[in-house]
Amino acid sequence: MKRGLLLHRKEAQSRWPKSTPADVLILPSWYYPMGGEFCRDQALALTNSDLRADVLAPVLLPWRTYAKTLLFDSWNAELWDDEGILTYRKYFRRLPFCDMPNIVRWAHFTVLCFEEYEKLFGRPRIIHAHSSTWAGYAAFLLYKKYGIPYVLTEHRGIFGMKSELASSSFKPAYTPFLQLAFSNAQTILSVSDQLIPKIREYLTCEVPIEVLSNMVDTAFFAPSKVKKVTHPFRFITMNSYRDVKGYDILLPAFDAFCHRLQETGSPSDAELWIGGDGFEHNDFQRVLCACDFRAQIHFLGWLSPEEVRERLYESDAFVLASRVESQSIAVLEALSTGLPVVCTEVVPEAIVGTAQGLRVPVEQVQALSEALFQMHGTINNYTSEALFAHVEKIASSQYVVSCLKRSYSKL
Repeated sequence: MKRGLLLHRKEAQSRWPKSTPADVLILPSWYYPMGGEFCRDQALALTNSDLRADVLAPVLLPWRTYAKTLLFDSWNAELWDDEGILTYRKYFRRLPFCDMPNIVRWAHFTVLCFEEYEKLFGRPRIIHAHSSTWAGYAAFLLYKKYGIPYVLTEHRGIFGMKSELASSSFKPAYTPFLQLAFSNAQTILSVSDQLIPKIREYLTCEVPIEVLSNMVDTAFFAPSKVKKVTHPFRFITMNSYRDVKGYDILLPAFDAFCHRLQETGSPSDAELWIGGDGFEHNDFQRVLCACDFRAQIHFLGWLSPEEVRERLYESDAFVLASRVESQSIAVLEALSTGLPVVCTEVVPEAIVGTAQGLRVPVEQVQALSEALFQMHGTINNYTSEALFAHVEKIASSQYVVSCLKRSYSKL
């Protein structure tokens, strides 16, 4: 996926001269075409304030998913003007079944990319790494070699889990990399307080840790000014199919909820809208076929941000059955548009408290079904204005940028 205007080297240097280096160099652990929208949004918000934020994005692509890109796209570094953000991006091949070598290779490639970037655009004042795995480790290598201080934001939801899945994700071989990444950061920013205990396990010295949410464009995801059209009560979720998203819990819970509505005489008074892709997967189809009310489950496909917002406007409540989340941008966007949320306890209470919706234990079909029924009956207890104000307070671009500037200024 391409974003922005591809530039020749001299043209990029004229727009961003070496004599005025970046205030902040954003170093994501993953980026386009593999995601990283939150890193871009943060860089854009910083650039729209009075800081220059560049993005350095070495992207390690897996063969299975990106064979066409790996075969036909340029292997040279590319310079992009992405709405005023200087983006230095370069693709690398991921070696199959070589976990540890890929970590070392990616970190090594990142240092090489940084050296090329520095020759062209100068040395940034601060590096902001997103996730310890493995931008945090690469930031440590750059700090060790060049003395550039770095801030490390941890996003990964597995840091907040106490399940077997989370435990198996932290291989003993990862420990030295994580210790170096966290212990040498000048500041650690966690998107949720639930991640902090696990982060502390890898600290070999005291490092300040602060909680700072990911950013939501609250101006874009604002409540609709148009009155909702009457329709069956509509739950919506926005997650492509993956096991950790808990669709094997959500669909049976929705089915049980519909059975309960049927007992009250309103068998068709509910719908479930699902945005995203990957739902042709055999495991998902087996769960769907077992649902008695599958005719009331509708698939929206892959949606643009504008389409996401419109579908949220047409819904009554958001639902998330995930097994793993750090905080869920989709939940924040739904709250910002004025939808209350039913979610599992992987979403922090600071994001969804009793005033914003209902939280239930992970992998509990009955508890989730009960929460759907409760939300259906108490929807009028929530106001879009209050939900929007909550997100503005904790995740708006103005709030996040002000917190970032405060963290940067300490360096």
